[in-house]
Amino acid sequence: MLRVILAWSAFAVFHSLTVSERYEDLARRTMGERAFAAYHRLLFTAYSFVAFLLVVLYLRTVPDQPLYRLEGGVRLLFYATQACGAALLFWTPWDVNEFLGIRQWKRQREGNPPEPGHNDRLFTKKAYGFVRHPLYLGTSAILTFHPVQTRNSFLSVVLIVLYFYVGTFFEERRMVRIFGEEYRKYQKRVPRFLPVRLPRKGV
Repeated sequence: MLRVILAWSAFAVFHSLTVSERYEDLARRTMGERAFAAYHRLLFTAYSFVAFLLVVLYLRTVPDQPLYRLEGGVRLLFYATQACGAALLFWTPWDVNEFLGIRQWKRQREGNPPEPGHNDRLFTKKAYGFVRHPLYLGTSAILTFHPVQTRNSFLSVVLIVLYFYVGTFFEERRMVRIFGEEYRKYQKRVPRFLPVRLPRKGV
């Protein structure tokens, strides 16, 4: 179990550092503004995928044992929850090519500037009106409610979901810096990670 924890912790540290604003500033100064705009997101996607793949391949060498295998009605319930998670992902509007960095590379290669207003407006509709981090919630539901788990896979899911949740705090600090009071109002209106609102003291 310690090897699983250390492997995912190493990935979390690596990913957190390379997604940080300090790293982006360093990359921008090193690469230059033009190359940064064209290649940074694409390179980030590539080495993040390689790091993730290395962790997965390493964990295949770690001794494991079955934890549980659900059957019958409970298994169907888990599949239904996974389907809800997948539906939430499809309900979340996001540009796959932009997310991977392909669109940025194409724009720079063709000499086209970024689309006016692109990524500078706060989107709060569809799944973003349900929870503030629907991609994390949808992925967490799919992983958590898999009806067959081994010791290592279950521990991996716990660590990944925990990393998602902790990551929301850092992401939202950046969103507040970008959108200010508009995002603070959004935070008060829409739950962070789960579609429930806990009652506040004194309310």
